Amino acid sequence: METLNPSCPTRPSLDPDQLAAVTTDARRALVLAGAGSGKTRVLTERIASLIEQCHASPSEIVAVTFTRKAAGEMRERLVARIGSAAYRVTMGTMHALALHQLQRFGELIGLRPGQITVYSEWEEDFLLRTVATEVGALKGKTWKTPKKAVDKAFSDFYATGIEPAEFDPAFNLFNAFMGRCRENNALTYGGILTGFMLLLPLVKQYLGWRHVLVDEVQDLDRLQWGLLESMARDLPATLFAVGDTSQAIYQWRGAAPEYLLENADTFHVLRLERNYRSGVGIVESANRLIEHNLMRLPVTMQACRKASTRIGRAPGMDSARTAQCVGLTIAEGSAPRDIAVLARKHALLGRVADELDALGVPYLYVGRKAALTNSEEFRRFHAFLKLVVNPRDNFAFMLIKDAIGLSPEEYSAVRALAVQLDIGHLEAWLANSGDGRHSLFFAGIDGPDADAFDVAATLDDLLCSGQDNPPHPAFVFIEEWSQGAPMGHESVSAYLDWLSTYDVQDEIPPSDSEGPGVVTLATIHGAKGLEWPCVILAGCNEGILPSERAVRSGDIEEERRLAYVAITRARDVLLMAVRPERSEKPGHDGQMRLYESPVSRFVAEAWL
Repeated sequence: METLNPSCPTRPSLDPDQLAAVTTDARRALVLAGAGSGKTRVLTERIASLIEQCHASPSEIVAVTFTRKAAGEMRERLVARIGSAAYRVTMGTMHALALHQLQRFGELIGLRPGQITVYSEWEEDFLLRTVATEVGALKGKTWKTPKKAVDKAFSDFYATGIEPAEFDPAFNLFNAFMGRCRENNALTYGGILTGFMLLLPLVKQYLGWRHVLVDEVQDLDRLQWGLLESMARDLPATLFAVGDTSQAIYQWRGAAPEYLLENADTFHVLRLERNYRSGVGIVESANRLIEHNLMRLPVTMQACRKASTRIGRAPGMDSARTAQCVGLTIAEGSAPRDIAVLARKHALLGRVADELDALGVPYLYVGRKAALTNSEEFRRFHAFLKLVVNPRDNFAFMLIKDAIGLSPEEYSAVRALAVQLDIGHLEAWLANSGDGRHSLFFAGIDGPDADAFDVAATLDDLLCSGQDNPPHPAFVFIEEWSQGAPMGHESVSAYLDWLSTYDVQDEIPPSDSEGPGVVTLATIHGAKGLEWPCVILAGCNEGILPSERAVRSGDIEEERRLAYVAITRARDVLLMAVRPERSEKPGHDGQMRLYESPVSRFVAEAWL
């Protein structure tokens, strides 16, 4: 195997396995890192070692993380480790890095750089239905082109980068939709990576990346793996991949953990098996649970903390009793910030939140803000901002046409003028109206100059232009971002790029070691990469965890990995809370029915 320069000394506080990973001279290294094994530290020290000992320039290094929060944590650690040179290392999620390059070099694939807007899932679905109606694939509520074929064509494209074949039933609709996105100088969230796939061969000489480090590789899809392999081959660059197949929990959205099983022999494989997070009992329970899975590259955790841990199984734990358990734990001396309630689905968390409200227990419900971004008011409000950056975004203009008082006849006239002059709908409207309260807002604002507009000042202008009663939560959401944005990066375009790659973990504020803080409520997916002294895993029942779908299909391994991730979030205390196994609820006909929800098989598998 081709290697780097000889390994170099580093800080002696690394354990032998961590040291071996940090100093490996393999050009393709796969580090199988168990939960709590210090993988963030290994990634940080690896970057420091490349710079200090192997003489790499910080600008030659790119670190890809699964969440923006993880990137922020790694950046903080790297700054503490090597100082200001850390800011020259490229770091972020795959989508954020790809969008940044598209905003720089988009003209190479037919986009206007610096003016690209990104459609949310709702916006993509709305535009797809609009285009489908125009091309006859949708009439009223009836899909003439089978909706399953349409969904499969798009999901396959986003996961692999492969467009539907000409004989595919969705071929014409797919191409019409993508053409509309290009016309609007816009991308869907999934289209960010497919756009970068097209761009990468054209810009490799400009990037200068020589070392690529990637965290949580078990959750990459095949398109993302293709991008990584292209970087390693064509830049060329070393590839340092860190992950754990036992923590792969995103197959439902296209992740391909099997890629590691298929290609492990192309890497130099190292293992981090010392768990520094959890006590012995929790580590042993997690090991027992995950041993039931067959599709994995084995990593057997060894507990380094010998402190005793409390592990409990609690039957009859409905939402009220779960909330009471939280309150009792606080009354016994635990700080609220040390407690997390995790669950498979939001529905259960919502009921626990209601009970905590009744008890007066403060909490942070991770994912609640994300629901705001899908509200109609939020989307319309942001359509104004998107047009500041991208006047060609005709879909954004369609979302505001009612707010600016356009009648259907006036809107048709605007569209006709836009076609005649080959301009965007906003530009056509401005050319045709010349006055009006909202035209003052857009006057003089052009996409390439959007970085000159502070997002807070732009909002003030928008409010003065006629939005007398803005959706208050959306305004607060934007202001909170503006207050936390780096100095000099508070522009509308920077905000929209941030929003386009929004993740529920962005809702979690930096850890506050002072004061009691609040209890955290999160789905297990939302808790990935986080940890707490005390974890209550709610809903440990068949049909909940594992889910009813998984039970029906017999596809249990990903659900078991989900339980494994939940268990390994706990440091000292783990309570597996089982909801009542029998309950009476009204059926569709109003008659009371008995429902059974036995104890999850994962409880027995994790127990002695």
